[in-house]
Amino acid sequence: MTLLNLTLLLITFAGFTCLALAMPRHSKHLLQRSLSAQASRLAKITGWALLGTALILATVQWRFSIGSVTWFGWLSLAGVALVFALPRWPWQPVKPQRPARKNAAGKTRIPVAPDPVPAGPAKIAVALTVIALPLTVFAWQLAGSGQKPLLRDDALSGEIGPWTFVIAEKEQAAPDILALDVPLKQFVIRFCERCEGEIRQAFLKVREPRSTTAAGNAFFGRGEEKTVQIPIPVAATLADDLWLTVEGNDGTFHHQPLAIERLSPSLATFIKERP
Repeated sequence: MTLLNLTLLLITFAGFTCLALAMPRHSKHLLQRSLSAQASRLAKITGWALLGTALILATVQWRFSIGSVTWFGWLSLAGVALVFALPRWPWQPVKPQRPARKNAAGKTRIPVAPDPVPAGPAKIAVALTVIALPLTVFAWQLAGSGQKPLLRDDALSGEIGPWTFVIAEKEQAAPDILALDVPLKQFVIRFCERCEGEIRQAFLKVREPRSTTAAGNAFFGRGEEKTVQIPIPVAATLADDLWLTVEGNDGTFHHQPLAIERLSPSLATFIKERP
C-alpha cells in the first residue's frame, strides 16, 4: 500500500467518523454525550470536506477516471471499517428496559424481549455480496492501476512545443525480438487534455529524424493513452536518444530528444549488452 493510498483511507475514515459524530445517536455512542447543534453542524461540514479532499487527492494523482474509482474503493472500505468498529467501541449505549407489568392475577411479570429472528442464508449471502462487491472491484482496479505504465515512478513528464506529455515504456523489459530478428520496443504516451484537439499526430524513433517524413512510427489509440512500437536499429547507441516528434493541427512540427537511459533503462541495458 502506497503512502497516498494509506492517506486516502485515513481521510475517508476520519470523514465518516465526523459524519457519525454529527448524528445525536452516534455521538452519544462515541462520546457518551450529545453534541451541541453548532458542534454537530461543524462535524458534518468537516466530514464532507474530508471526503471531498480525498476525492481531489485521488483525482489529481490518477485523473478522474481512475481516481474516482480508487476514492470509491477506499470510501467503501472506510465505511465498512467504521460499521464493524462501532459494536466494539469501549463503551456501548445502554438499552432502556421496559417497566414491569402485572398480569391478570396481579403478579408482576418481567417483560422478556423476543428472541431475534435469525437471518436466513439468502439474506446473509445478499448482505455479504453487497459488502464484498465494491471491495472486490476496488481491489481489482487498484491492482490493475499499479501496472499502468504512465502511473509508474519511471514515467517521464515533459513539454514539447506548447503541449505537455507523460511517456513511459509499456513493459519494463528488454525489446521483443520477433520476425527477421528485429528488436521491437513499445512505449505509451498521454498528452494534456486540451492538447488532444490541437495535435494531429505524434511519432517516436531512435536517432534524430532527418525530415518530417521520416519522423518514425506513429502513436495510435482512441483513448487518452496512445501506444507505439518502434524498431531498435542494430547500430543504435545510447547517444542516439529517442526522438519524439509532434505535428500540430496547424502543420507545425516539434521535436524533443529523450534520453534512453532515463526513459527505458531496460532498453539501455539491451543496447549496452548487445554484441
